[in-house]
Formats: sequence, structure tokens, C-alpha cells
Amino acid sequence: MTEDTRKIYTLSDLGKSLRSVIERAYTTTYWIKAEIAKLNYYPRSGHCYPEMVEKTGNVIQAQMRATIWATDYSRLNRLFTEVTGDKLREGISILFRASVTYHPVYGLSLQIHDIEPAFTLGEMALEKSRTIEKLKKEGIFNKNKELTFPLLPKRIAVISVETSKGYHDFLNILKSKSDRYHIWHYLFPSVLQGDKAVEGILSQLRIIKKTASRFDMVAIIRGGGGDIGLNCYDDYKLAREAALFPLPVITGIGHSTNETITEMVAWSNKITPTDVAYFILEKFRDFEQRIDNAVTTLQSKGMMFLQNEQKLLASFTGNLVRGATNTLNLQNIQLGDKIGKLKHASKFMLNEKKERISGLGFQVSVRPSQKIIRNHCNIDNYEFRLSSAVKAIQVLETNRLATLVNKTELLNPKNILKRGYSITRLSGKSIRNANVLKDGDVLETQFHKGKVKTIVKK
Repeated sequence: MTEDTRKIYTLSDLGKSLRSVIERAYTTTYWIKAEIAKLNYYPRSGHCYPEMVEKTGNVIQAQMRATIWATDYSRLNRLFTEVTGDKLREGISILFRASVTYHPVYGLSLQIHDIEPAFTLGEMALEKSRTIEKLKKEGIFNKNKELTFPLLPKRIAVISVETSKGYHDFLNILKSKSDRYHIWHYLFPSVLQGDKAVEGILSQLRIIKKTASRFDMVAIIRGGGGDIGLNCYDDYKLAREAALFPLPVITGIGHSTNETITEMVAWSNKITPTDVAYFILEKFRDFEQRIDNAVTTLQSKGMMFLQNEQKLLASFTGNLVRGATNTLNLQNIQLGDKIGKLKHASKFMLNEKKERISGLGFQVSVRPSQKIIRNHCNIDNYEFRLSSAVKAIQVLETNRLATLVNKTELLNPKNILKRGYSITRLSGKSIRNANVLKDGDVLETQFHKGKVKTIVKK
């Protein structure tokens, strides 16, 4: 195709053509289900430009931009909140009625006219059911409930909003009994509703877990705000953290009749912050009542025991006096009999010891002299044996020395020369290998008698 025959279009021409085709092809509205990836709400204008996606797992199958004008957004968001208990937000699936539009500048988009909250409510209920089933399948749904609750919850980690009315109601109830019960708490502030609540509460739970030994329980309390925004407590990660938490978790997050998963897995759900405070005080009152009952029982049984012991003591005193008198008389008789036997045995033992001492005196006078004579004989015998051994060793070593002298004399070079051998040297060093010699070397040969010098010619 040459330049003269080509048909050239402007970008706006192509955009207008696409707009015309789409407007002719998509002449009505359509019900579409998709997930809100980003809400893109602008409070100043009131308009909302959500990005809608369809996913399979984590893979995006389709993605389109949508528009909700301010008047529609206000109406749809209010209706959605009333039905589902949650605002339009990122991450939820919705069923919406939209028309397809195309703008040459802004591209393809969906203009949302209506939203069906019942669809999202069903999706949320289905997701909640799946989360509960998953926690049960993992065997952790009742883990927190299996913890032993402390006898007196004196140290409380509180997750709440510092300015919350519910939090201050909770404190006022505990302070009302501060003269009787010593209860200490520490606030871990967090957002308790909406999109950021999950990460906020999770973050504070993880901080508390690191210092779990300093607390007896965790209270998650929220006051006011109605039931809106409570869907965050159905989040799997938050529910799992509460279920596996090493301290008992008590929730008081609202007046909702539809219990959230986090409330289900907690050690106990007390609905409101004031209920949580009364629950804690009840533990102290129960313990106090147990102490009072124990004191009453102890006093009553103590009096009965004292009366019985007084009766037993009086009876025991009479028996003791009579028994002591009889025992004393019997012991006097036995003592007299033993004194007589002791005198007789003492005389017999004294005579026996005298005879033994006499025998020992004789042995002491005779045995030392016998032992001295025997030791003299042993010494003489040892002296003779030692002298003989020394002489034998001396002869043996003398013979050995003579042998070594003879061997040394035989190895003397002079004696070797006497037997006809000679020693040839080069520069004073003995020659052992003829290969080291070269023509002209002057050699000196040593005989038994005399020396000669020779010159190497070949």
C-alpha cells in the first residue's frame, strides 16, 4: 500500500468509533458480580471510582474500572450498610447493575446504578461458615476455651480505643470496687471496626503475647457504633490468633445478636464492656464469698473440735493420773529387782576383768622380747642376701664391660689396617665411591705402616 492509498485515522476518530460500537451493542444494563479491588472514594466530590476484579484463587481473570456518582453512592452505601452491617469496602464481592460506557479519554468503564446487598450478605455468611469449618478442621476452634481461667484476674491487657465510651464505662465499674479489689490494667490502643481493625488488633495481640507472663487475661472491648463494622471479627487471621492465644480472651465488642467468629472462639463473650467488667468483679466476689464461707465453716468446726477435745482432755487426765500411779508402783518393784541383779552382775564382771588383766600383764612382759629376737634374725638374713646380690651384679657388669672393651678395640681403624686394609683420602676425606674422582686428583693412601700419594690418570 502506498502513502496515497492509505486511510489514516486520528486517535479521537478511533475512540469515537469504539464509543459508537459499544453504545449500539450494549443498550441496556447488566447484573454483574465482582470483587472491589480498590474503592477509590473521594469524600470532597462524593464520587466513587472502584476497580472491579474477578479472581480465580489469586489470579486475576478480568479487571475493569467502574463509576458510582455521588448521589448513587450515598444511597447505595446507606442501603448496603443497613442490610449487611458493613460499608462498601475493598475486598468484598458485590452483585451490581451497571451499564457499559466508553469514553475516548477515560476508556472503558462500568457505571454502577444499583447493588444487591443480599448477595454480599450471602457471600459473607458463606465465607463465615467456611472460616468456622476451617478452624474446626485445624482443631483450634476451642483451644482458648480449654485454658484454665485464673482464680483472680488481677492483671488485664485491654485492647480498646482510649476515647471510647465503652472503655471508660469498663474502667469506672472496676474503679468502683478499687477499695476492695486491686485490679491493674494496661491499654493497648487499636481501631476496633472497619478495614484497619484486623491488622490493628492482630498487632496488639502479638505485642501482648511477647509479655504474656505479665497478664492474667485479655479483654477486647468496644462500645458504641452499633453493629456496623463488626464483620472484621469474622476474619480468619484474627479468629485464629484469638483461638491460639496463650491467655484467656474475653470479648465485649457490641450488642450484635449475630455472634462473630472471634467471639465464638474466645474464652467467653460478654457482649458489652460493662458486662466484661462485671464478669471480672464477679470472680473477685465469688472468691471473697468462698473465703467468708471457709471462715464460717472453720469457726464452727473449730468450736466443735475444741469442745470435743476438752471432753477428751478431762477423760484423759483421769486416766493419766490412775495410769501414772500404777506405772510408778510397778516401776519401783522392777527397779528394786534390777538393782539386785546389777550388784550381782557387777561383782562377777569385776572378778572376770581382774583375771583377764593378769593374763594380759604376762603377755606384755614376754611377747616384746620374743619379737625383738625374731626381728634380729630377719635383719641378718636380709643383710646376707643383699651382699650376695651386690657381688653377683658386680661380676656380671665387670664381664660385660670387658666384652665392650674388646669389641671397641677390634673396631679401631689401626687394628683394621693391621689386617691388610688401607684408607684412601681426597683432601682429608675418605673415598667410598670412585665416581666422585676425576683426572688429576691427588689421593693419599694410609697403610698400617706409612702413607703414599697417587695421582688419578683415568
